[in-house]
Amino acid sequence: MSTDILQKYVQKMKRLRVDRAHGVAPHKPLLLLAVIELIERGQIQENKIYLFPDLAETFMKYWSKVTDRKPNIALPFFHLKSDGFWHLHPNAGYEKVLDVADRITAISRLREVIAYVNLDDDLFVLLTDASNREIIRQTLIYVYLLDFKGEIEGLIAEGKQITEYEQALINEVEQPFSPQKPIAPIPEESPIRNAGFRQAIMGLYDYTCAVCRLRIVTMDGESATDAAHIIPFRISKNDDVRNGISLCKLHHWSFDKGLLSVSQTYQVLVSPLMSDQRPTEWMLTELQDKSILLPELNQLYPAQDALAWHREEVLRR
Repeated sequence: MSTDILQKYVQKMKRLRVDRAHGVAPHKPLLLLAVIELIERGQIQENKIYLFPDLAETFMKYWSKVTDRKPNIALPFFHLKSDGFWHLHPNAGYEKVLDVADRITAISRLREVIAYVNLDDDLFVLLTDASNREIIRQTLIYVYLLDFKGEIEGLIAEGKQITEYEQALINEVEQPFSPQKPIAPIPEESPIRNAGFRQAIMGLYDYTCAVCRLRIVTMDGESATDAAHIIPFRISKNDDVRNGISLCKLHHWSFDKGLLSVSQTYQVLVSPLMSDQRPTEWMLTELQDKSILLPELNQLYPAQDALAWHREEVLRR
């Protein structure tokens, strides 16, 4: 793509409509940085940008380094339309609403009205190229966030390390599973390791509990589900995604305490010590023999060796 097109969008980035004169937080540059990161991570692969949890979580990550004001991702998601390269697409039946709306500030209303956003095609192509992407990212930082340059670039570097570790975990499925096999030289308590494992598992299970299918994700990136190790990390030292499963808070605790496990046929097993006579325990006993949610590709399924270990060593009998 020509340098003229790149310079065209560099100039557009320098002229975003932000109210810096009144100290308004830089919503638009931070949202664009979040979009750039998700393109870099491969989580936005086509020119359609949805208001999904990963975008909100990434936006919040940058926001927390710049201001302690209350964030609202709905503001830049809607108002970037005024900058000419960000195009709102309404949900069916809301075309006329979008034609007359000059301000949408509530996330619930935004999701009701807007299906997705797309960028100018030329801009999206630019952002899929690493060198062009970095030029646009640095433009946003230098023009709007220079006072926070170190913090922002630290987040970017950390994000790249997390994504590299996540990809290493996904690639590990090409090798036979080993119950005890550290796969990367990352310190046990490293936030990179923890975040990379969680990012991989949440991506495979779409923030959904494998046992009960609960999926609750707030628009600041908080989730009701955890990335749980089948063989605890303190024993296995293994973040292989086949040693992981997505579980809600209740079922993660129950799994760790041996009240639940998973059979060889990927069905829920409930400890026989659980009584089915008391209503409060029906929440677990009614799950017996229910098929769990699994990733789309069978090579990413929980490893049979890991599940066998859990049934033998953790499930209460």
